[in-house]
Amino acid sequence: AFLAKRLGELTALLRELTIQLVPVPRSFSLSRREADIAITVERPTEGRLVAGKLVDYTLGLFASRAYAEANGLPATAAELGRHTLIGYVPDLIVSPSLDYAAEFSADWRTSFAISSALGQAEAVRSGAGIGILHTFVARSMPELVAVDIVAPIRRAYWLVYHESVRPLRRVQLVANFINRAVERERGLFS
Repeated sequence: AFLAKRLGELTALLRELTIQLVPVPRSFSLSRREADIAITVERPTEGRLVAGKLVDYTLGLFASRAYAEANGLPATAAELGRHTLIGYVPDLIVSPSLDYAAEFSADWRTSFAISSALGQAEAVRSGAGIGILHTFVARSMPELVAVDIVAPIRRAYWLVYHESVRPLRRVQLVANFINRAVERERGLFS
């Protein structure tokens, strides 16, 4: 949702550079060179990895205006159970920090589970129910409204690469580009 809109600028500047953006819920081994750079939701604690915090971001509850008009919105977290809830597929979570539904409601019961954050956003946008969305994604969809019954939760993105690729010009160019892009638009994430 953020990088795909911006990395084209880098490939236009550096025609010899090939970028493959792989936004899938699986881990890549940086030490086995399955990827040069990873954006992760947890700081790595093992291996010879270089990690720098990119940005904190928030997740909150959102619904479409159409859903709100047709069904109303809950006034408390306890009322969420009376609504159709859009969520993630628990078996496909790649990090414990992404298992956050209970932080919004101890009784969260997903009616419609989707394995990608953008898929969840599109389902909420279509009026299918209330979902936990990245605030920076939800803000780009004017047909969504915040469901302000629970405070947003905070997570972080980390830019990570193996120390063996640190001297590679392409890795530094892309890492620097990503860091600058995030810094320029840091306000989107809070």
